[in-house]
Amino acid sequence: MAPRLTLGEYIERYSEGGPRCLSVAAAIDAIASASVAIADLICHGALVGITGQIQGTNTDGDSQKDLDVRADELLRKALRKVSVAAVASEEAADLEICDSTAAICVAFDPLDGSSNIDTNMTVGTIFSILPSTPDVGAAFKQSGTSQLAAGFVIYGPQTSLVLTVGSGVDIFTLDRADRVFKLVRRQVRIP
Repeated sequence: MAPRLTLGEYIERYSEGGPRCLSVAAAIDAIASASVAIADLICHGALVGITGQIQGTNTDGDSQKDLDVRADELLRKALRKVSVAAVASEEAADLEICDSTAAICVAFDPLDGSSNIDTNMTVGTIFSILPSTPDVGAAFKQSGTSQLAAGFVIYGPQTSLVLTVGSGVDIFTLDRADRVFKLVRRQVRIP
């Protein structure tokens, strides 16, 4: 079997499109890195202290579980290593201004469906990468067509990252042995 294109190789090619593409690629790489750590937490569950206990409520009034909090921490930590103007998380009431001069902003739900953890059902991370605006908060109010990239990670029997950078949708699956996402489907379409 021929070697599969890794997410790293894919976003390296994409980053050649210019400075903003480079910023988007770095953010995607950070999100993927955090997603590998989140996948590890989910698959080990109580063995690593993830109990599913409620820690509070998020901005939508949903119960916030320990895994929601850890996933949010992991994504924020990963995104602090790249040039991002601001991040907005479902788990926080306010957005976090990072570098207001940066070209992009990132919005995410660190762990959608966390109420399913107790029943061993699929959960996921949802993200959107948007161009920054002079009023950083306004960046998160842009139309969906302004997105530079968007995707989600599904944590289940396999961990898959579904991604668009504006030219179709591609699916990558986490190779647990190599700890990298590898391209498994290009240009996915809904029939």
